[in-house]
Amino acid sequence: MNFTVVTPSFGQLAYLKLNAASIADQRGDGVDVEHIVQDGGSKDGTREWLATRPDIHGVAEADEGMYDAINRGIIKGKGDVFSWLNCDEQYLPGALAAVRDYFNNHPQVDIAVGHTVVVDPKGEYMCHRKAVVP
Repeated sequence: MNFTVVTPSFGQLAYLKLNAASIADQRGDGVDVEHIVQDGGSKDGTREWLATRPDIHGVAEADEGMYDAINRGIIKGKGDVFSWLNCDEQYLPGALAAVRDYFNNHPQVDIAVGHTVVVDPKGEYMCHRKAVVP
């Protein structure tokens, strides 16, 4: 099962570095993840940093805001499962493996949601958001 994670970005390089590390940590154990960062024109070094990261598909182009950036990234993605993760969010270790296992054990399910942990640019916990089941 291949995952595509889209991260909309605009002027959030400090957060983006932590976000990208959490996604990179998901690789392995049967998890293949494509990370697309859809940047709306940051001037904080994001473009230059993305150019040093061959494991991230960085796209710098104007957009109409966060949701437009997410949609643009999804269109570019090649995964079987799509998600978005904002710059100030991270996956906990094993998150995508748990999603893979859930979908494999529940093939009738089309969507899964999870709680979110929000951290500051130093990686310190700020808050968490509990998922609301639609």
